[in-house]
Amino acid sequence: MESLYHYTNQGGLIGVLSSKNMWATQAHFLNDPTEFTHALNFAKRIASNLYEDDYFEVFGWELRTRLEALSGESIFVASFSETPDLLSQWRGYCPAGSGYCLGFDFQGVKAFCDENGLRLEKCIYGHEEQVGAIIELAQSCLSLFPIPPLTQEDFQHLSSEKQVDFQMSYQKYVTGEGSAAAQNAIDIFCRELIALAPLFKNQGFHEEAEWRIIAQAPECSTHFRAGPSYVVPYVELNVLKGRLSILRTVMIGPNPDQHRCEKAAKIMLGSLGYSEATVTRSIIPFSNW
Repeated sequence: MESLYHYTNQGGLIGVLSSKNMWATQAHFLNDPTEFTHALNFAKRIASNLYEDDYFEVFGWELRTRLEALSGESIFVASFSETPDLLSQWRGYCPAGSGYCLGFDFQGVKAFCDENGLRLEKCIYGHEEQVGAIIELAQSCLSLFPIPPLTQEDFQHLSSEKQVDFQMSYQKYVTGEGSAAAQNAIDIFCRELIALAPLFKNQGFHEEAEWRIIAQAPECSTHFRAGPSYVVPYVELNVLKGRLSILRTVMIGPNPDQHRCEKAAKIMLGSLGYSEATVTRSIIPFSNW
């Protein structure tokens, strides 16, 4: 892949080019409010299923208890698309003919992320792939959890009374002598889940082919901007500072006066030092003004 694209309006264009920053929004304040909780809910269902299984009850209980405390408030996300000139993006992010699509060099963005301890990853849309990722994570966590002294088959052959005795004894071990290993396994699961959750998106948005820069517990200051009905927390990512050549293109969205928009964009790019970026126009015959 050569480029990633960020759709924005006039204010966003001016802000990105002038400040050389992009905004990464706190995960709970993205356009789809269910995004972050999607993976968390999958994990809770898996933990509940394990809890309902007598043999895995102790593990299921420990996992479910910890999941209830996860918040994800330290996760911030900046979004890109694999696709330029996408009608759904013009409609969603660029109202009334005021849209722009900024094309960034993929390797340049990746290098910025690597240098700053950030992640650049593609979103996961398929339901089966999402569930599979959570199950794989749970299995990996289970392999690190203190091993029960009986196999599952041997446990099934015990009387109900003996099963209860086994569970009580195992629970005592997990919360006592084996607590360090148990907590380590659960810690790893939660840490990996927090990393995975920002990548889960509803299948209905698959056309966007979204990639995300994910900042977890960033050291930079949190800022706030006005949202549709609430204040939105965000952090600034200095993607373009010292690396203006990462910006390759500025595409003018569907607009009643593309000629003037193109001319103004070229003037702005030149005045701000983006000498290598080119300006193009959308070819989609779409009117929303």
